[in-house]
Order: sequence, then structure tokens, then C-alpha cells
Amino acid sequence: MNHFSSPYLTIDYLAEPRILVGRWWRSVMPFELHRGYAALLNAAVSRRCRFWLVDLSTRAGGVDAADVQWMLSDFFPQLPARLKRPAYLAYLMAPHQLAGVLANPGIPALTYFDGRPYRIERFTTQADALEWLQHCRQQDARARRRKTAPQ
Repeated sequence: MNHFSSPYLTIDYLAEPRILVGRWWRSVMPFELHRGYAALLNAAVSRRCRFWLVDLSTRAGGVDAADVQWMLSDFFPQLPARLKRPAYLAYLMAPHQLAGVLANPGIPALTYFDGRPYRIERFTTQADALEWLQHCRQQDARARRRKTAPQ
């Protein structure tokens, strides 16, 4: 699958640099959020893609506390089992969205994700997000080579 489209989300796979891109186009109801992230995860599994750019920059509205809780308790914990290796998610936001996220006490700081088998980062430019994903890919490849190198 190279492309998925709905009124609220499009999913594309960029063969080079091997990144899954999910673009949210509007605020969503909880069932749409769940369906959308399920579609993202299914696309990632089918492509064996652990590097995602999740674009929220055109999505209006704030973040619902129940949605955050669902992401933390239900969605993110699925990633390691389904993808078989650590996942890297770069969230792209408009500057005002990032300010809202940082000011929202219901959204954990990025340190919450330390030590988990998935990494999350937030960006306000797509170039920075893609650069981070590429850096993560390189680090991941180096770590994998070290594990498989004869001792």
C-alpha cells in the first residue's frame, strides 16, 4: 500500500527515505482517531516501516484528554509487538499547536518516553522532522550492527 485516504487522514509511504507519512487534515472524533492510527499501524506493518512522520500541522482544535490517554495506554504500547523493533514517530505541528501541547498538563513531557521501545519527538518544520528520522535510522542501524558483530 502506497496510499490511504479518508476525509481526515492520508497515509503515504515514501520509498526513499523509507518513511510512513500520516497527515491529519482536521480534528477527529475518537472513533476516527482510533481508525486512523490503526490504519497507520497496519500500513507500517505491511511496509515494515518503523519511521513515521505524523503531520498534525493542518489539524484544527486542541487535544482531548481521553485521546491522549488512549494513545499512551493503548496505541503506543502496541508498536513494539506489531513492528518487532523500536518505532520512531516524528510529530509535525504548527508553532501554536506545539505551544498548546507544551502548556497542556495532560500531555506528558518527552521524557515520559525514555526507555520505551518507541521514541517520540515534536517538530515545527518538516525538514527537522525528516532529519531526526534519518538520524534515528542511522543510530538504529549502528546499534543493530553492533549486536550482530562477532565478539
